[in-house]
Amino acid sequence: MKLHTEAGYIDARPFTHPENRPCNARSVHTSGQLFGIRQIMGALAAGSVELGGTVGIVSFPRINKNYNITAMPGFFTSFEHQRGFFEKTAVGKKMWNAIMTKAGITVVAYDPVGPTMTFSTRESLDTVASMAGLKARVLVKSDRVRWNALKVGKMVSLPTREVYNGLQSGMVDTVTTVPGAIKGYSWWEYLKSGQQPYLTFADAYLMANAAWFNGLPADVQKIMREVGAEVSKEATDSIMTASDAIIGEFQKRGAKISTLSGAELTAMQKIESEVMEPNYAAMVDADVFAALKKYTGR
Repeated sequence: MKLHTEAGYIDARPFTHPENRPCNARSVHTSGQLFGIRQIMGALAAGSVELGGTVGIVSFPRINKNYNITAMPGFFTSFEHQRGFFEKTAVGKKMWNAIMTKAGITVVAYDPVGPTMTFSTRESLDTVASMAGLKARVLVKSDRVRWNALKVGKMVSLPTREVYNGLQSGMVDTVTTVPGAIKGYSWWEYLKSGQQPYLTFADAYLMANAAWFNGLPADVQKIMREVGAEVSKEATDSIMTASDAIIGEFQKRGAKISTLSGAELTAMQKIESEVMEPNYAAMVDADVFAALKKYTGR
C-alpha cells in the first residue's frame, strides 16, 4: 500500500515488531514530497497512491465548485456544523456524493487542519480599516472576494511552500490560514498580529481510492471504518483546543491578537453580507447557496 504524506510515501511491508510480534508495519520513504497539496487528488483518483490526506477547500472546488461554501466566512460555526450540511441536507448530500463519485474516492477519516483567521506582519489588525493596503496571500478563489471587499493593496497567489519566503522578502505581509500553519511552517517568525473571530473551518480528510478500498476484504474495510471514526473524533475534539493553544504561544512571542467586537464586528459583518455575499453567491449554484442560507440561518 502506498500512502501519500507531505514528506514522501509509506510502503506497507510485513516485518517483526521489536517485541517479536509479527505485524504489517510500514517503512517510511522520506526522499521528498510525492505529491503537493494541489496534486494529491489526481494521484488518488488515478490510484498512484491508495491513501492520502487532502484539504477540502484546496482540492474539492476543482471537482465541484459548490464546495466553495466552506470558504465563506460567517456561515458555519464549527466543523460539526459544517459537516452537517453535507450529511443532513438533500443538497449537501447530493454535492458530497457527486464529489466522491467523480473523483473515485471515499473518506476514511476526518482530520481537520483548523479554524482560519487572518495574520499579518503589521503590528495590529484591530479594526476593519487596518486591512486596507495589505499585501495579501491568495490560496483559493474565495480569498479574492474577501480581500477585494476589504480593499487590500495587493493580492499574490502563493503555494504553501513559498509563503515563508514571501513573508521574508515582503512580497506578502498578510495570510489567512490556520494557527497550526504559522507554527508548523515558522511563519510566525515574521508575523506580528492576528484578527479574530475565526472565519472558516478548514476540514481535511484521509481519503482512499474507492476502487482499491472496495476491493479490500469486508473485515478490513470494517476495521478501517472503525479506526477512521475514532481518529475523526479525536482529531475533531482536539483541533480547536490545539489552535487556541498556538494562538497563546503566538502572543507569548509578542504578537497582538485582536478580536473584533461591538461596532467593528458589526462593520465587518456588514461588509460580509452586503459586499462579499453577492460575490460568494456567484461562485456556486443558486440552489446550493439558498440551501446554505437556510441551513445556517444566515
